[in-house]
This record gives sequence, C-alpha cells and structure tokens, in this order.
Amino acid sequence: MISHDQIQQYIDRLDAHVPREDADLLIWHGGDSPDCEIIANRIGYLRFGVEMLKAALVELEPGTIGTNLSLNYMELPKWSLHVKRIARREDVRAFSPQFPVITWKTHVTASFEIFLGIFACVCLFTGFGQILVWLWCLLF
Repeated sequence: MISHDQIQQYIDRLDAHVPREDADLLIWHGGDSPDCEIIANRIGYLRFGVEMLKAALVELEPGTIGTNLSLNYMELPKWSLHVKRIARREDVRAFSPQFPVITWKTHVTASFEIFLGIFACVCLFTGFGQILVWLWCLLF
C-alpha cells in the first residue's frame, strides 16, 4: 500500500505540472431538478481532480472542517454555482439535509391554502360574471 507521504508527493507533482491558467469549471444547476452538472475543459477537470486530492490529504486545524483550498480561480463567475468552501468530514451522512416531520399542522396549513385558492377562484369568477351582466345590461 502507498504511504501518505508518497501520495502527497504524487499530488505535489500533479499540482506543479497541471497549469491553473486555462482551467475552466462550470457547476450548472438548471433549477427545475435536484441534479447538477459539472462542465469543464480538460485542464479544468485535471485541476478539479488535483484540488479534490489535496482536500483529502490537507491537514485540518483542530476543530475545523473547512480547508483553505479554493476553486475560485477556475469557476466561471457569471454562469457557475459558487463553491463556498471545500469541507472534509468523515461522517458525511450525518450532515445530509433533514426534512421536516409532517404533523397535523402541516395538513391544516395545506387544507387552508387549498380553501383560500378555491375561494379566490370563486370570487374571480363571480366578479367576472357581474362584469358580463353589467356589460349586457349596458349594451342591450
């Protein structure tokens, strides 16, 4: 098995040989689905890989999860989602989003919203009907 120091040497060599200048990375989210796309040129993917390898081995300060690594130099600012930080945690599943528990209040709120929508539609149709009656009486 390769030692930690050997892996670090490989990463350092890759970091030195893969240029930063032409690296372009776009993290795209269309908005209508929960999926996103990572789009990059060849150098962008290589740099992205090097940064991820560095994130795996960087020494974290005690009590912190964020690294001082950044992808800002290769993100396209106008179109790409911004990566705020690269964090490393061994218990990733513990930080997955928690969905709220469905209670009776949730059902009451949903029922009230449906009632309010139906009431608004009835009011609109009634008002529209009254305008049509008024126009009919006015014209004939």
